[in-house]
Amino acid sequence: MPALEQDLSFFEAGVDELADFLLSNELFWPLSSGRCELPRLTVGGLLLAQARLRARVERFRLERCELQLEATRVKWRVAWEAKSRLEARTRLDLWTHYLSDYRLLPEEHADRYQHEVQWRVMLHLLKAQLPAPIAETEILVGLDQVLQAGFLPGDFVWEVDLVPAFPRDPYWYLYGLLKT
Repeated sequence: MPALEQDLSFFEAGVDELADFLLSNELFWPLSSGRCELPRLTVGGLLLAQARLRARVERFRLERCELQLEATRVKWRVAWEAKSRLEARTRLDLWTHYLSDYRLLPEEHADRYQHEVQWRVMLHLLKAQLPAPIAETEILVGLDQVLQAGFLPGDFVWEVDLVPAFPRDPYWYLYGLLKT
């Protein structure tokens, strides 16, 4: 997981460039902050960083960015939903490929779960941004069944300070690992 300062830098830069990103044809927007260590901007990435930051920093530090995020999201609602829908398809593909790789060779892919599960979290966050269920919801239900077949419930897989942002219900898949 990214460090607190990287999440904060990404969130601030992403919110500043959100309108340009939403109105572009890009799904993975290169941030022009001049900091090459920042990941490319996506709706899901922005929402994931926001959720992590809510668990890690005082509310007042996020307030300005969250107000700007909400204003931009409301102003460009159709573009926000279009990007969310497109990204959901992309993240679903990443999650599908990972679980497929895991099913073929569990001993080679189980140890990547802690990183790869971020695609499942992003799908949850993106789905909440859309007024109607994404068409891929049925696929996600099937993938969750595949995941449950190899899932060993246990401790939270990310840093413990993120637990308040990701409760066991609905984020059950963050509380355990995959069988090898």
